This record gives sequence, C-alpha cells and structure tokens, in this order.
Amino acid sequence: MPQFTDMRRPALWDDYELSAYRAAANGGQTHVRTVVVGYDGSEGARRALIPAAEAAGTGGHVVVVIAVPPAESLAQEQRGSRFGDPERLLEQASVLLRGHNVEITTRVEDAEPAEALVAAACDTDAALIVVGARGDSYVTRALRGSVGEKLVRGAPCDVLIAR
Repeated sequence: MPQFTDMRRPALWDDYELSAYRAAANGGQTHVRTVVVGYDGSEGARRALIPAAEAAGTGGHVVVVIAVPPAESLAQEQRGSRFGDPERLLEQASVLLRGHNVEITTRVEDAEPAEALVAAACDTDAALIVVGARGDSYVTRALRGSVGEKLVRGAPCDVLIAR
C-alpha cells in the first residue's frame, strides 16, 4: 500500500509553476482567474503579492485590498502595518506586481481586514485569497485574532498564507 505522502495531491504552494499545475488540472487549458490579496505594506504582505500574481496566471486578475480598520482597532495594531496612506500603499503594491502580466484592481475597504477580503472575494468571484503571515506571537494572535484564521472560517474560496 502506498504511503500517505505518496498519495498526496500537489498543493498550490508546492511549486510556483502554478500555471502548469492549473493547465494540467483543467485538461491542458488555462483560464483567467481572480485572486484577492490583502496588502498593508508589511513584509508579510509584500511576500504575498508574488504568489498572488502567480496564482492568477498570465492574463489573470489580481485584486489588491487595503483594509482600513476602525480607529479603535488601529490603536491596538502592532508595528509592521502602514495604514496611514492607502493611496501610497496601493501604488506600492501595483509597482511590485508590474511585470507579472496580470490585470490589477485596487480597492480600499473601511472594515476589518478579514471582512474586507471576504467581501472582495465574494464581489469578484475570486478563486483564492492570499495574505502574508505576520509572525505574531501566540499571545498576540489570541488577544487580537489572526486574519488567516478568520479567513479560513469565513472565506468563500481557498486561502493561501504566504510566509
């Protein structure tokens, strides 16, 4: 009997040749795919942009979402986020995505990050949501909650957390 690891299907993060993976899964044909990516300017968010573009594939559609939480939540946020200027963040994300041959749409949402990403995924019929891992401690995640954990519970599509 084959070992469990021998029977495992390849996952999106196993190989960044995602277009080849999708083509094989779709009988050799690739299709335009919408991917929503959360961006706040942090290192984790920057790392999430490239897997999002690669998951969308050539000619795909990447929706960059900047979530601006309510003021009381901002006071609790830790370093690493730069919520001050959403327009600057959108431009930064667009520059980082140039050269990946994807259509880029940007939007600013006045909501908590997980809620904003789920809403964007529903609005665009996205196939995937990509966010960056922040590396917060267990205590911080327990007190504030993890965007990734909230997405896993509420997303209408697959979720990829880039490290």
